[in-house]
Amino acid sequence: MKAFKFKIKRPSKAIVQRFEQTISVCRELYNSALRERIDAYKINRVSISYQDQQNQLPEIKLLRFDLKDVYSQVLQDALKRLDKTFQAFFGRIKRKEMAGFPRFKGQNRYDSFTFPQATGGFRLDGNNLYLSKIGKVKIRLSQAMIGKVKTLTIKREVSGWFAIFTVETEKQLLPKTGKSIGIDAGIENFLTLSDGTQIENFKYFESSQKCLRVAQRKISRRKKGSNQRRKAVLQLRKIHEQIKNQRNDFAHKVSTQIVKNFDVIAIEDLNILGMSKGILAKQIHDVAWNSFFQKLTYKAENAGKKLIKVNPNGTSQTCICGERVEKTLAQRQHTCLKCGYSNHRDIVSAKVILSRAGLTRKDIKLAVAPCLPLESPSITASV
Repeated sequence: MKAFKFKIKRPSKAIVQRFEQTISVCRELYNSALRERIDAYKINRVSISYQDQQNQLPEIKLLRFDLKDVYSQVLQDALKRLDKTFQAFFGRIKRKEMAGFPRFKGQNRYDSFTFPQATGGFRLDGNNLYLSKIGKVKIRLSQAMIGKVKTLTIKREVSGWFAIFTVETEKQLLPKTGKSIGIDAGIENFLTLSDGTQIENFKYFESSQKCLRVAQRKISRRKKGSNQRRKAVLQLRKIHEQIKNQRNDFAHKVSTQIVKNFDVIAIEDLNILGMSKGILAKQIHDVAWNSFFQKLTYKAENAGKKLIKVNPNGTSQTCICGERVEKTLAQRQHTCLKCGYSNHRDIVSAKVILSRAGLTRKDIKLAVAPCLPLESPSITASV
């Protein structure tokens, strides 16, 4: 399954109003269904399923005429979305993780609606997208969709409205290179590879601090509820969206290059959620390891490459010969007294990660020259 995201070209005021109305109805239905589940269990100790709530929709439409203006499967998907939230909640309890009970959605926390089936709800004809109960909109097809379209999500973002298609497609295998690589994620450098390549950490959030401070001060000076304050909030949200887009673009390009150049990729199985609660929380959130590793994982699977997660314990305190070499966080150079090997600590960690992937010495073929440019995040790659 792959997702393709396209921007909707200058939707008319009437279309935007229908989008907003659809989101409003779905959000209200979501919150009402959540309230029904909570009350049913508190009062009668009864658990209500998705099927129970879906069967009530015809009766609700007789009382609420605004529901008739929304495609029926869009309403069903709002209930399905709530059901998935509860399934995830019970799954976290079962795994003994922080549960996080499902929350009611405010106006700023529900920004999309979904047509779960391609038949009837929507139709794509060139650049024209026809939506049931809404009308025709034009989208900017920035790339070709390969595969069978399964679902469509209309999403509201700061920069406009977007159409997101979920497509079922076959794997697009890439040619084998016969190379393996170990990857050490860090803060000083975004990534360090076992062949000696170091990819710079561009710290998009940190470099935007001045713009963020100016935008936040504008908000604090505006009167609450005024149009000027809403405009200031919008400006701040646009800066945050730009930071997110920069991170995503960089992560896509780097992950694509790594998958193209290597057949076996070894990474650490990091507890990023736990690490992000320490003194380096701000830097870890800025580097966005989790987002990068997600992209690297699905691209490796799609390309027919092998990605191996290894135990991260002690990778920065171990030499390639296996000897433990204690280092503080400030010490950036590794020197082993046993074998005499000396190198940057992150390069040594990447080599240790590769060795922990369970490969034989014959299988480990490290590239001699760096495969990724270091001076700019604008890595030439097709994403």
